[in-house]
Amino acid sequence: MNNFVPLPAEEQIVITWPTPNQQLFTAPEKFFARTRVNPGFGKPGWTRDCGRRFHRGCDIAPVNVTSTGQTTRVIFTDCATGKDFASDEPTFIPHDEVFCVYPGQIIEAVTDESTSDFGRHIVVEHHWPVTGVKFFTLYGHLAKLGNGFGWMGQTSRSADARNWMAIAPHLHFEVRDATDNAYDPVKFLKRFLPR
Repeated sequence: MNNFVPLPAEEQIVITWPTPNQQLFTAPEKFFARTRVNPGFGKPGWTRDCGRRFHRGCDIAPVNVTSTGQTTRVIFTDCATGKDFASDEPTFIPHDEVFCVYPGQIIEAVTDESTSDFGRHIVVEHHWPVTGVKFFTLYGHLAKLGNGFGWMGQTSRSADARNWMAIAPHLHFEVRDATDNAYDPVKFLKRFLPR
């Protein structure tokens, strides 16, 4: 799946923000997680590996974050030359609560981070109000589930992914249709969030 399917034109819902970061409309550069070398890191679409890897979700940066005072080594790629280079980057810990954007039923709650690339995560089943057709939202890389829903974290079964999340912590947010095709999560947020 390398493209987004269109949102259903006939549906109109009102959703809530998935995290305290509400800067999508006012300061989008602060809404998406980013790395020093790839400012498009947290955006959906062909934003990974110099445009070679498709990202189905959007990575929402934390508002409440603390520095660890430490660094971790990551391997960046210079997209102009295709050459890799190592860099020691500062690491951070997020503290944002995560919220379900629309009423629904939790159909998957993974608490063992070693079983999924999304680490600890939640999938919620919703229904479009006009057609009654199912759609799903996914909230990934959670530190913990509970306190109503969850907390932003840096979990994944992949050590490499955890390393990247140390320098660019985020909530991975996806929206999928009933047949597991991805909607563009940013278009979903922009269309259905109140302004």
